[in-house]
Amino acid sequence: MKFRSLALLLCLIPALLFAQGAAEQAIQETDYYQAVDANGRTLKLQEKPTKVLIAGKAGNMPANALFLFPDVTNMDLTIPKTDQGLGDFFSFIRPSLDDTPRISQNASVEEIASYQSELVLTKATHFESTARKLDQLGVANFTLNLESYEDWKNEITELGKLLQNNTRAKEILNLYEKRIDPIRKTASSIDAQDKKRVLLLQANTADNTYSYKIAPDAWMQTWMVETIGAEAVWKGANKAANGWSTVSFEQIAAWDPDIIILVSYRTRTDQYIEAIYDSPVWSSLRAVKNRQVKASPYDMMNYIQPVASWILGLQWMASVVYPDCYPDLDMREEVTTFYQNFYNLSDAKKLAMMTNRYSKSVAINTL
Repeated sequence: MKFRSLALLLCLIPALLFAQGAAEQAIQETDYYQAVDANGRTLKLQEKPTKVLIAGKAGNMPANALFLFPDVTNMDLTIPKTDQGLGDFFSFIRPSLDDTPRISQNASVEEIASYQSELVLTKATHFESTARKLDQLGVANFTLNLESYEDWKNEITELGKLLQNNTRAKEILNLYEKRIDPIRKTASSIDAQDKKRVLLLQANTADNTYSYKIAPDAWMQTWMVETIGAEAVWKGANKAANGWSTVSFEQIAAWDPDIIILVSYRTRTDQYIEAIYDSPVWSSLRAVKNRQVKASPYDMMNYIQPVASWILGLQWMASVVYPDCYPDLDMREEVTTFYQNFYNLSDAKKLAMMTNRYSKSVAINTL
């Protein structure tokens, strides 16, 4: 009997030692600021990053995600130009960003490294040109994609891990879900024959000539139209897949959508709306006849793109395409609470400025 007990004890000791070792390793791992980036790399930092640089083009997207975390308040930040043409949101909420020159969007990896930042954030599309080379220089960097809602969910979660602020990451995702959930429920109740046919176009002008582009199928703009329960009539037509593709008027006429939504990321949309309504060529389209050509909303950034305020774009789109389904949705209130809850903006004057910019951006839709 004693022999059996001794044998059992000898068997248990290695297991207990292994369990203790695993527990100690887990404790040690939590001492690191660790996460997996959009390119599948695990970044492990010994300390919370306080000196952060955002590198490359489309820097406003990583900045959007980072500023959702209150941790940014205590960071020494270097960011590139983030004004798409409608205003610089980040210097608006943090004026000290204008105290020093912005880093060029085309800065070399050597220049980026010279800032000696503890962390560099950049878009996943800059992996080969920037992130991989920063690895070779020993500069800690983390890529973000942020092109779809799935990206936002995954990468906000990982950013929360990197900052050891999982609580805020969950709070951010809950805030998004709270706004998306009623839209999903409404969309699921719309019968196929009642779905509105929507065409979303990016409007551009050059040499007094207007042109229009459609988004790739996998991009957030297409997902937004489908999420509200509408048909994205252009789906399958963009063969470029990784960028906007110019579409002819003949193709637009062939689609003849119920509603046309115009997006302009650098300028006001009014000029395009007016040009379409004044054009005898466009006059035969159903959306033009029914005054259903809509300017998309913005304040300092257009809402119909994968920046944090895309949720406002989704809510606005749902209420415009299916107004009878959202009689109580007050978009001015939604804009106000968005900046309060997502960016902790409490300044009444700044909040009023953002809501007024929103209202002005879509005023033409009621004329």
